[in-house]
Amino acid sequence: MQGFILKITKSIREDVIVNVLTQGYYHTLYRFYGARHNILYTGRKIDFEIEHQGIYIPKLRHLMHLAKPYETQLEKVYIWQQFCALLDKHLFEAKQTESFYFDIMEHSVNLLHKQDAKRLVCAMYAHLLEFEGRLYREEHCFICGTLLHDFVALTRGFLFACPSCVVTPVVISKKLMLDFYTTKSLINFDDKECIKLYEIVLQGL
Repeated sequence: MQGFILKITKSIREDVIVNVLTQGYYHTLYRFYGARHNILYTGRKIDFEIEHQGIYIPKLRHLMHLAKPYETQLEKVYIWQQFCALLDKHLFEAKQTESFYFDIMEHSVNLLHKQDAKRLVCAMYAHLLEFEGRLYREEHCFICGTLLHDFVALTRGFLFACPSCVVTPVVISKKLMLDFYTTKSLINFDDKECIKLYEIVLQGL
């Protein structure tokens, strides 16, 4: 079985609890002496087996690291881990999941070594919002209902608002955002605009 490590939590002594996303499931697994194993890092893809043990948390067994080229680039590792942490919070109460979540991780991790990590994560976020039916394309501010003009304040979940409705607005072209929603490409965004979008992503999925 293959999956992505979304979160690692220290347990007693050197044991850890590991949250793993596979194609269709979100697993919470127990690993004895996990703190000793350098394979266990958030964001890594692993091959593993599950050993069920009655009423207790299943064990993570026969673990193998499936290395990816991006792992030699520390900044990309950090950004990927941040997204994994956000996805873990988003899926935390799930057990069964749509294959979409694993598939987008699989697709993106194979692009990460040759693409800008923040741009890639923003595109993943837009794909996720669209899959869940939450991609905002309305012409009105989601706070006050006023008709939006050329520039909008972007908020968590890429929701559009009037700049005057938000305390510290991230203002961006509405047309640019709508084009991005269609193409899932940030080719027309400069680096500063991409950073703004990435900071919105960090607010939560």
